[in-house]
Amino acid sequence: MTRMIRATALLVAIFCLALASSMTAQQPPPAQFQQSEVDAYRKTLEPLFMLSRGGTAPGMAACVMCHTWQTSLRFALDTPATDSGWTVEQSRKNLAVVTRLINTKDPESSRLLSKPLAPDAGGLGHTGGTFWRTKEDAQYQMVLKWIRSFPADRFVPAPEPTVDFTFFRSCVQPIFQNPREGHIRCSNCHNAGLIGFAPVPADGKTWNDEEAKRAFGVITRLIVPGDPEHSRFLLKPLHPEGGGSYAHNGVRRWATRKDPEWQMLAGWVRGQRTGTSCS
Repeated sequence: MTRMIRATALLVAIFCLALASSMTAQQPPPAQFQQSEVDAYRKTLEPLFMLSRGGTAPGMAACVMCHTWQTSLRFALDTPATDSGWTVEQSRKNLAVVTRLINTKDPESSRLLSKPLAPDAGGLGHTGGTFWRTKEDAQYQMVLKWIRSFPADRFVPAPEPTVDFTFFRSCVQPIFQNPREGHIRCSNCHNAGLIGFAPVPADGKTWNDEEAKRAFGVITRLIVPGDPEHSRFLLKPLHPEGGGSYAHNGVRRWATRKDPEWQMLAGWVRGQRTGTSCS
């Protein structure tokens, strides 16, 4: 498994070598952990990240197949040093990342638990697929117990800003039907499923209230309120040389984050853009 990860990482590195310095700057600062906390994490959680789930398709790929080489993911692990896993120092770095995805005050709201959980069981939706069908799953319960092992005030994320539905409908949604020259509409690919934030309007022109609310519900799973730099919705169509994700089956709508449209959407994700004015 590690050889496959490294081969993928090598190809990506060749393609995006120019980004190395900026990517390094995005790494979280080292956190202070007791050795006993690192040991408990290595014993409890990290084996789950290496666990083979039967393939490379969504819902079947091990966590390390995607969460080691892709840029700008909040859940970004080091590539395991060996087929057996990570070194102690790598684990310490990984733990600093993972604890940014938990909420010790409200453990079940932790993204580490919600992303792999089926949406109909309260999960957020996960491009990598569903790993846990219910909260009764043994792995879910294991991770929940680990989060609860910390003091309630140890890792509590800051409140997220509210993204405005009115601005989404007035200024964000029209983009889906307005392709850049030579490109295709977002709706050509993103019209259904977990990534169906751009359904084709029933009348072919404008979205009704129900369609708009459904699309808004999907897109809120693809953004990180307050953090456009880690929002999949803004990273996938952004060119890798401009800081975007390596993988996107569609075209790249923006060359850099300086694009006015990207800046407008980033302001919306930060909670700064509201109402009906798009200028």
